[in-house]
Amino acid sequence: MKRAALPLSFALVLAALLFLDFKGYQSLKRMEQKMAALSDRVDDASRLAQEESSAAAAASRRADEAAARAEVAAGARRQAEEQKQQAELGQAQAQTAAQQATAQAQQAQDELARIRREREEELNRMQEALNRVVETKRTPQGMTIILPDSTFRFDFDSAELSPKNRELLSRVAGILLVSKGYGLSVFGYTDDVGTADYNQQLSMRRAAAVRQYLVQSGLDPAIINVKGYGKTSPLVAGTTATARARNRRVEIALTDSQIHFESSPR
Repeated sequence: MKRAALPLSFALVLAALLFLDFKGYQSLKRMEQKMAALSDRVDDASRLAQEESSAAAAASRRADEAAARAEVAAGARRQAEEQKQQAELGQAQAQTAAQQATAQAQQAQDELARIRREREEELNRMQEALNRVVETKRTPQGMTIILPDSTFRFDFDSAELSPKNRELLSRVAGILLVSKGYGLSVFGYTDDVGTADYNQQLSMRRAAAVRQYLVQSGLDPAIINVKGYGKTSPLVAGTTATARARNRRVEIALTDSQIHFESSPR
């Protein structure tokens, strides 16, 4: 009986140990499962943290880029404002310059109108004085002094001034001497007798003779030009002695826009 009870007790103990080992194994399995789950959760958390970190880094880069764009935009706005201010300043300066130019142009026009009025008045006074001794004709450039053949004429084929010619030129010179700011052109002419070349030279000699006498009378030689027209510009048509006498003449053109008449002729 005692030998049979021992194996039974041993079997019970062995069974108990086996049961405990099974329970321990199950507990170990559960712990391993929990550890695996925890490891998975840790991995998930790490992955999530990495993703969040990447997202944060991307957000930071976007923020930096946005800040850079904002800075560029702010700079562009400042530059645009400066350019706008410069443009407005330039416009104001241009308007001021335009107003000044307009005022100066108006002043110039007023001054020109004043000079023209004074010139017209002076030319009228000079013409009135000259008309007492010679014939005159107004031109766009001034006036032409016509020496009439009744008191001023050249002999045939001659450039000599007669006493009457000198007397008339003296009176003309006396009127011109009291005026300033003009130029004179002396034009010589001939009749139709003779060649063109010869009459051209003769007309020049006649103009030069008048110029020389005016200079001797006190006029400035720098203001007197001469030109000969020969027989190309007759005053009257015809070949009669009277027509030819009238064509042997000299004309004086007074040409200048600035004439200052200082006193009345005596």
